[in-house]
Amino acid sequence: MSNIVTGLDIGSNSIKVVVSEIKNNGRLLVLGAFKQPSAGFRKGVLSDFEDATVSLRNAISELKKISPKALKNVYVNVNGANIKSCLSKGVAGVARADSEIRRDDVEKAIQASRAVNLSSNYIVLHNITREFFVDGIGGIQDPLGMTGTRLEVNSLVVGAFSPIVNDLAKCLERNGLAVSGLIFGPLAASEAVLSKQQKDLGVLVLDIGFGTSSLAVYEENKILKTLSLPIGAGNVTNDIAIGLRIPVGAAEKTKLNYGFAFAKETPRREVFNLQEIDSSIKGEISKRFLSEIIEARLAEIFEIVNNEIKSLDSKINLPAGAVITGGGAKLPGIVDLAKQYLKLPVQIGLPELANFDIKDYDCQDLISDPEFATAVGLTIYGLNQEGDFHPSIFKKFFQNLIP
Repeated sequence: MSNIVTGLDIGSNSIKVVVSEIKNNGRLLVLGAFKQPSAGFRKGVLSDFEDATVSLRNAISELKKISPKALKNVYVNVNGANIKSCLSKGVAGVARADSEIRRDDVEKAIQASRAVNLSSNYIVLHNITREFFVDGIGGIQDPLGMTGTRLEVNSLVVGAFSPIVNDLAKCLERNGLAVSGLIFGPLAASEAVLSKQQKDLGVLVLDIGFGTSSLAVYEENKILKTLSLPIGAGNVTNDIAIGLRIPVGAAEKTKLNYGFAFAKETPRREVFNLQEIDSSIKGEISKRFLSEIIEARLAEIFEIVNNEIKSLDSKINLPAGAVITGGGAKLPGIVDLAKQYLKLPVQIGLPELANFDIKDYDCQDLISDPEFATAVGLTIYGLNQEGDFHPSIFKKFFQNLIP
């Protein structure tokens, strides 16, 4: 297995890439990172094979400049509203005379928990072990060596619509990328921006991308829920284009230069001239009016997220609050707006780089950006799999998908 790990975050608007080398001391040395426009993806899903191939080939050209080995061990995000998750249980009997639980018992229980009926044409992306039960006693993280006659596992199963995954797999493999893992976006982002203490206390991570917003909820270091919504920062841009009657490109620049998420904190009398964005567009716009457009769409996202939290359990209060990451997290005022709707402490999730060494310090600012949380998390995921992960599993997975 290559000691170089590549995190490839393919978004609807851009591709973010981080290439790291796993060192003997267990740290990651960042060899390079870059961002480039993407095409052929919509709402996190491959929509145009030809356009996607062009953008991937451009990314591959940059990857080769960093290292030819960067194409050999790639972890890729999977996103989109087609992703489903559900809780599942698996049971295995311990038949040996001494009743000691061994590795094969654990594997049987975990395998049994995969046998969940997600939906027709769905495949399991992740089978995440939440806790084990030995003869009815739960809260066990590792049952190896314990004694009992009945082993149960409580898992969260994450599945994706197989035709969509199949198309993505074809596109990646045919462009020369050797994929070691397909990772649901918010799980990767969680690796980069959440601490173990936050997961223990209870926390929500919300990754606001251009085409989608994805979340994961943790408590007692167990994942409770994952979800992907077909709404993102791109919807904010489209709303601005409609509201101000300007082209989408000018709307994106307007959002980035003058956008503010919390309307009541925006002075009513402040205006800006659209000619500062595009010389061909005339007119003065109220900053408060722009903020009201932005807030309306973000409020929709936060209301959906809040309802998802409420649906979990009345006892869940998430004392570590909400961590917002992704490109949408960079909108000024978004923290205050999120606090109002989620009724939680809120902070921006920046990638934690304590276990990283940076070869090229020009990459430091790039990978410290919340927009790079998923790409950084994918490389951390790759590091965590080193040693006990078998790439052949994914090779077989892809061979079964691709005709």
